[in-house]
Amino acid sequence: MLISPLARRLCQRQGIDPATLRGTGPRGRIMAADVLSPAAPPRKRGETIINNYAIPPTRPERDGYYVYDAEVDMSALANISLPIAVQCEKLLEQRYSLFDYLVRAVVKACTGHPAWMEGLGPLDVLLFENNGEKVVPLRDMARKSIYRIARETQAPAPVPEGFAPHITVCDAGTAREQVATFLRDTQYPLFGFVARGRSSKAGIRAGADSHASLQLPYTLYISTAIPAADANRIAARLYALLYNPVSLMLLD
Repeated sequence: MLISPLARRLCQRQGIDPATLRGTGPRGRIMAADVLSPAAPPRKRGETIINNYAIPPTRPERDGYYVYDAEVDMSALANISLPIAVQCEKLLEQRYSLFDYLVRAVVKACTGHPAWMEGLGPLDVLLFENNGEKVVPLRDMARKSIYRIARETQAPAPVPEGFAPHITVCDAGTAREQVATFLRDTQYPLFGFVARGRSSKAGIRAGADSHASLQLPYTLYISTAIPAADANRIAARLYALLYNPVSLMLLD
């Protein structure tokens, strides 16, 4: 079993058996964030979180979607943000936006259940920021790193005609009508993610001096075309990923 020295000390301090944790580091290495994440439930040997952890919808079905309301404390992102910010400023001359993490988290959560992806082709995302005024098409997202996402969101291409995203990610100020103008009547996305709260979150950057606004309420919409049990597991996986942003840097 691979485990970092800090994670081992945290397990000893908190009386946690490392065998009950799912490592998100390279080759399944257990990292400190895996120990600290309150969203990661214990597991038995041979079992995985994605098979045993589920969140039920919080509201009745709406317009063909299961609805999941949740709120996460992105303090883990704040804890690792300074070294990430330094890296980003070297690579991008800017810092990652919180939305770069959100896009990566939603994609990673959804691709954790690949069965429904068969026959759909590359996974495409449509991102709405700045109260819906900035619209970014992101193609073939299943294997793109946060760095690649940040490059594309900072210099967005125009939305191509007939673009049919599998996922939409929106800030709090984006209206449903704005999203609908970019969607075809016959094909709606399988997933929708909306960052809630008074702030649009677009201004939050890794390495910021204040992290009070990293309390993130959100709503996840999952199409009822996906079996309810799978949808509940996807919602739980997203919740866990947002609590553990270290894993979003990995491409597994």
